[in-house]
Amino acid sequence: MRNNKVPTPPFYYGWVIVIISAIGVFFSGPGQTFAVSMFIELYEEEFEFSRPFISNLYSAATLMAGFLLFTIGKLTDLYGQRLMMVVVGIALALATFWNAMITGPVMMFLGFFMLRLFGQGSMTLLPNTLVPQWFMRKRGRALSIMAIGGFAGAALFPPLNAFLVQQVGWRSTWVVWGVALLVIFVPLVLIFVRNQPADKGEVIDGKSTSAKLNLSVKKSSRAPLFTIVSIIVLIGLTLIPTIQSALNTTINWFPSTLVRIILLLGAVALLGIYIRIKQTKRRTEIQQEASRNLEEDEDQEISWTLKEAMKTRAFWVVLICVSIPALTNTGITFHLVSIAETKGFSLEIAAFVLSLMAIIGFPVTFISGYLADKVKVNYLLSGMFAIHVVAIGTLYFVSSATGAIIYGVIWGICSWF
Repeated sequence: MRNNKVPTPPFYYGWVIVIISAIGVFFSGPGQTFAVSMFIELYEEEFEFSRPFISNLYSAATLMAGFLLFTIGKLTDLYGQRLMMVVVGIALALATFWNAMITGPVMMFLGFFMLRLFGQGSMTLLPNTLVPQWFMRKRGRALSIMAIGGFAGAALFPPLNAFLVQQVGWRSTWVVWGVALLVIFVPLVLIFVRNQPADKGEVIDGKSTSAKLNLSVKKSSRAPLFTIVSIIVLIGLTLIPTIQSALNTTINWFPSTLVRIILLLGAVALLGIYIRIKQTKRRTEIQQEASRNLEEDEDQEISWTLKEAMKTRAFWVVLICVSIPALTNTGITFHLVSIAETKGFSLEIAAFVLSLMAIIGFPVTFISGYLADKVKVNYLLSGMFAIHVVAIGTLYFVSSATGAIIYGVIWGICSWF
C-alpha cells in the first residue's frame, strides 16, 4: 500500500503508532464477549431461540475463528500490518452490518464468526504485532499504553450498547459501530500507520546507532495515575442517563447527581495536580541522568520459534494457566446479562458490572506487573485462581445490587491480574 506523506511530529513516531494501535484494540469491542453479551437476551426474544442454542452457536463460531486466525497472521507477514488493519477494519464493519440484518440461526452463526475473527481475533492481533516493530527497549511501556484501548472498550461498550439499544434498537446499534469503524478507524490507519520505523526514516525506539545519552531513569509505579483515571471513568459512567436511572432505582445509598459531579470535578483536578508533579519530577531526573553522559549498549533480545517453544514444558504450563481463566471469563461474560435477569437485575446493572470489571482492572494490571517482579509467578497464578473461585462463589450468592457491585470489583481484580 502506498505510503502517503504525513508530517513528522517533534517526538518519536512510534508513539503515534501506539495511539492508533490503542484505538484499534478499542474497536475490537464489537467482537468481544462483553459487547456481544448485551444482545443475547434480545436475540432470545426476537428469534425465540434458547440460550443454550445461542451459546452453542457462539462457541462454535469462536472455535472456528480461532483456527482461522493463523491465516490472518500469515497474511500479516506477507502484506504488513497497515494493509491488514485497513482490510480487517472494513471486514469488521461489514460484519456489524451483517449482524444488523440477521434473520435466522445460519446468519447468526456467520455473524458471530465474523465478529470473533475480525474483532476479538484480528483487531487485537494486528496492534500487538505492530507495536513491537517500533519498540524494543520501551516495548513494555508501549504495550501497556496500547492496552488502555482494551480497558476503555471493556468499560465503555457495555453501557453504550445498553444505551443505544434503548434509544435506537439492537439492529441500529450494530450499524452505529460499523459506521464508526469506517469513519474513524479505517481513515486513521490509512493516514498514520506505518509498518516499521524505516518507513518514516527512523530507527527502532527512535535511537541513533551512534553514541547516545542514557536517559533511562528509575520507573515509578503508574498505579496511582490509573487509579485516578479509573475513578473518573467510573463516576462518568454513572452519569449516563440509563445507567444512572437503574442505579438510583436499585441502590438506596447511591449519591445524588450533584455529589457525583462534584466528585468528578475533584478527581479531574487531582489528576491534573498529579500529572504536573510527575512531569516536574521526571524532567529533573532526566536532566540529572543526561548530565552523566553514559554510553548505552545496543539492546539484544533472544527470539524463540514456535517449534522451539513447544518443546519446553513451561510453554504448555503457561498455555494451560492462560486458557483456564479465559474460558471461565468468556463463559461468565457471555451469560452475565441472563444471570443478572434471573437475579432480578436490569440490563443497565449488568452493563455497569461489566464496565466496573474493566475499570477496577485498569490499575490492577500495573500492580500485578510490579508484583511479578517481586513474587514468583507460580505463587501469583495460584493467588489469581483463588480469587477466581471467590468471584464465582460471590456471583452464585449475589442477591442485591450492592452484592453485584462487590462481585464486579472482585472479578475485575482477578480478570486483569
